[in-house]
Amino acid sequence: MAFRTASPSAIRVWTIQRADCWKQVRRDGVLRADGRRIWRHFRPAYRWLMEQMARRLPDYGGGFPVWFWHSPKPDLRNSAHLETGTRGVRLEAGVPADRVLLLDFDAWHCVLNHWRLSMTEREDDAWDKRVKLKGPLTAALEEELQVTWERVFDLATLKRSPLWKPVRHIQGVTEYIRLDEIVRADRFIAR
Repeated sequence: MAFRTASPSAIRVWTIQRADCWKQVRRDGVLRADGRRIWRHFRPAYRWLMEQMARRLPDYGGGFPVWFWHSPKPDLRNSAHLETGTRGVRLEAGVPADRVLLLDFDAWHCVLNHWRLSMTEREDDAWDKRVKLKGPLTAALEEELQVTWERVFDLATLKRSPLWKPVRHIQGVTEYIRLDEIVRADRFIAR
């Protein structure tokens, strides 16, 4: 189901949602995340991401991130979008660039798993040696670790890194997507 074309200044994104979420968006006029489905283990990573959104997005209001794909467009013939048999919808939207934070899908796992986001094997090995010698992370080491996570947003540098290139899957977050920014809705049943 197509609606209209996105603004030329908008960034094209696709978000996968449950069918009941799509009903709520049509009723309320906006898609927002509420954070209830975030696994406890991942909450520190989400707090860090929300801090980054506050620093990097001018009008961020503190809401949970709505995840989307920027490239490639999610192929609904693939599995793992939602639990098998779940009714879903792939929403295509044009979101203003000043509300969007793009990041590398693979590098995001460093943040999720509390790993250093190293750019080379040498850097990674040096970190491992330092951490093993010191035991649990001190406040200074924790701060140093989290600074490396900011690389998740530097897609150009990641593309040049021997550990991360090629950057193939770019995802992102926004605080919300308005109904009038949605240009297409494709219903599906998850495989």
